[in-house]
Amino acid sequence: MIYEKAHAKINLALDVTKKRDDGYHDLNMIMIPLDLHDQLTFKLSDDVSLSSNIQIDDNAVLKTANLIRDKYHVTQGVNIKLTKHIPIGSGLAGGSADIAATIRGLNKLWNLQLSKEELEDIALSLGSDTLFCLYEKPAYVYGRGEKLEFLNAPNIDDIYLFYPNITVSTAHVFKNHKIGLNRDFFQLLTYYKENKWDLFFENTYNDLMETTFLCYPELENVYKALKNIDEHLLMSGSGSTFFLINSKLNLSKILKNTSKTGVKIVKTCIKT
Repeated sequence: MIYEKAHAKINLALDVTKKRDDGYHDLNMIMIPLDLHDQLTFKLSDDVSLSSNIQIDDNAVLKTANLIRDKYHVTQGVNIKLTKHIPIGSGLAGGSADIAATIRGLNKLWNLQLSKEELEDIALSLGSDTLFCLYEKPAYVYGRGEKLEFLNAPNIDDIYLFYPNITVSTAHVFKNHKIGLNRDFFQLLTYYKENKWDLFFENTYNDLMETTFLCYPELENVYKALKNIDEHLLMSGSGSTFFLINSKLNLSKILKNTSKTGVKIVKTCIKT
């Protein structure tokens, strides 16, 4: 039996530069993996099957297993057990993390001995965040997500995640996104690389936030309520998760101030 953790991510910065001819968008992002994770186990079987603690339509884990089995003419099957902890549609790359964990797990279980290039090709064929999730290391991610430059971990202790009960479609947000004014992402990246954390967090941004609020006005209402608690609130990906880094408020104060919002709060940290 093989055991894999599928770690969530957050975007510390997200810049949309242009829409590509292939329908994707070129992005500049700084991403970090979180300790928060889904759990997957892989056990040899005669066929390919999946059980999970929640119902997920068109589960990408099952699609990934069948793709790898067909691609490499594997005669064995696999029984996969998926335990979800990362909320669906939350901007935390839970689906991509599960796909990446499945790639890693089946490479071991079926003894495929795939090269780095083969593993990356599979990941890139299955989603824009999947390559980052394959490695689970802090990185500058660019292009449509196929290019990585690994970075040192930032100076972060506590991370508070805020989950509104709102599911966001990333595809819908990108479909409605209009490229705005260019911001100086590379100055931001320089602050990060030079460990100038105060300057980095004062100037970081998420280009998708306004578009997400236009598509999901109820999410903007949650944002305004949470921002009253701490003005340094950020959004991950296309939403719906908001987060605070090294907040001066402790968890008991945050819970007290959010008790009427219906938002679930989880305290986590960077994956080590």
